[in-house]
Amino acid sequence: MFTNQINYGNINIGTDRIIKLTSSDIQAIQKAHDILGKNYCNPPTIVALSEMVFLNEQKLKAGFLKYYHMSIGEYSNHLKMTVAANLISTTDLSIEVIADKVGYNYSSNFAKMFKKTYGKTPLKFRKTK
Repeated sequence: MFTNQINYGNINIGTDRIIKLTSSDIQAIQKAHDILGKNYCNPPTIVALSEMVFLNEQKLKAGFLKYYHMSIGEYSNHLKMTVAANLISTTDLSIEVIADKVGYNYSSNFAKMFKKTYGKTPLKFRKTK
């Protein structure tokens, strides 16, 4: 089959499926990455994100993982935790305010994820800075 899109790599899905990525797919994946970066405190769902960049969910998820070496959820979490660590280190904002700023409704959930990411609670992290 002839196509004017250059093949930018294959992604194996399971044992018997291959997804081919084109240049427009790569651009859509990069656009999704940018959208997540700008909306880290309230990221769109994968369904909404795939609609925003005009790429089906499976291709978006597989392509994102291939090019950024982490899932969309891991990337969103990475952004939140990086911003939170910066705020904890450079401001006197309460942990509750920081949790809210990075999109957590419950500071206890935030504290659990922060500890999982950095190996210490937000308060201990602040004291060591």
